Amino acid sequence: MKQLSLRIRSILLAMGVLALFAPLTVVILDDAYTTSLTQAKMSELRLMNLGLLSAFELDGDIPFMPEILYEEQLNLPGSGYLGVIVFRGHVVWQSASALDYTLPAPNLNVNVGNELFVESYTANFDGNTDYFAYAFTAEFASESNFEPVRFYIFNNKHLFDEERETFISVVWRWLLILSLGLLVLIIVGISLVLMPVRKLISEISLTSTGQKQQLDAHYPVEFNPLKQSINELIESESQQRARYKNSLGDLAHSLKTPLAVALGVKKLPEQAVESLNQIDQIIQRQLKRASAGKTGWQAAIPLLPITQKVANAMDKVYQHKQLSITIEAINKVAIKADETDIMEMVGNLLDNACKAADSKVLVTLINEGNWAVLTIDDDGPGVPSDKKQALLERGTRLDTYADGQGIGMALVSDLVAIYQGKLLIERAPIGGARFIVKFPV
Repeated sequence: MKQLSLRIRSILLAMGVLALFAPLTVVILDDAYTTSLTQAKMSELRLMNLGLLSAFELDGDIPFMPEILYEEQLNLPGSGYLGVIVFRGHVVWQSASALDYTLPAPNLNVNVGNELFVESYTANFDGNTDYFAYAFTAEFASESNFEPVRFYIFNNKHLFDEERETFISVVWRWLLILSLGLLVLIIVGISLVLMPVRKLISEISLTSTGQKQQLDAHYPVEFNPLKQSINELIESESQQRARYKNSLGDLAHSLKTPLAVALGVKKLPEQAVESLNQIDQIIQRQLKRASAGKTGWQAAIPLLPITQKVANAMDKVYQHKQLSITIEAINKVAIKADETDIMEMVGNLLDNACKAADSKVLVTLINEGNWAVLTIDDDGPGVPSDKKQALLERGTRLDTYADGQGIGMALVSDLVAIYQGKLLIERAPIGGARFIVKFPV
């Protein structure tokens, strides 16, 4: 499974937090706003109820209310406010605003001196519409004693619900706008925070391709230990490789002298000379194999200039054969390798092709996907199918590829393996052998 980048992870986390934060904020604001409106509504209905209480009179056993009340909502039909007074279990008065209704005695019983506020009262007189209800019971003196009188105020919740829904829609709209703005700010902030990381990755990439020798850009203090460690690693790797090559060079020189002395001895048996030559070839091959290979901090080397240089040299060496050496570079081909190793591989392959060719040698350089491909064709006799593997083994020679082919091709095979490449031998379209070398890029 592909790992998500830090930037994508941070953005997804921010989106998740906002997705959780926005609804939670709406719920909290809705609850606070509804509670506030409900408290305000209770206070409003209490004041209206007190208005009824102050206007009510009991003349003996006859209740009396003025035709026009101070609270205008109770005087206007369709205002959504209804007033009711119950005496001795019967409705003795209802407000002018309740002109369109026949109000029964509400089933909200309250003791004398107490109040009751109901947030959702289903009014069976108005098609089961929800109302706010406020009830208060007071005692008034009749002819014989004090009797309870119940005062009720009802308010249709329709306007209240509309106001609440309008508030919620406004909150959602602005919260979404703020969330989008906050998300943009978070993305910009994440990009700014990760900018040093991208800069470090870019500089490491330049260093790994050999375009820079070390990390020298300025970074936040938290990155300084990492920057220093990477620079120390680069320097240590470079010094270690240099020491390794120098040691191998010294070893090669120390071995050449006794071999040269041994080969210079007169009357040396032919078998001994052949064995010493073979030892010399093996030493050279193993030294070359040990010192070859790419490093972690190596520049990509273009193949075309090296190939042209080797082809020019081969053209002079095999001038007597009047060969036509053609190079076709379809696009820019480069690999991360040591230039000496590339020269060794191309030199051996071209040398073998020129030895076997009758008149033509064709070199092709091309990029195929993640591979840099070097193809060398000749119009010689070619390599039999049963001899292809043997040609890559140390010390094996073919009659048609006679002079030195075995050790050279084995070295090429070793170098290709070191660079994690592929070496293939096929039949060339022009009639001879085709050697294909693929390097990962």
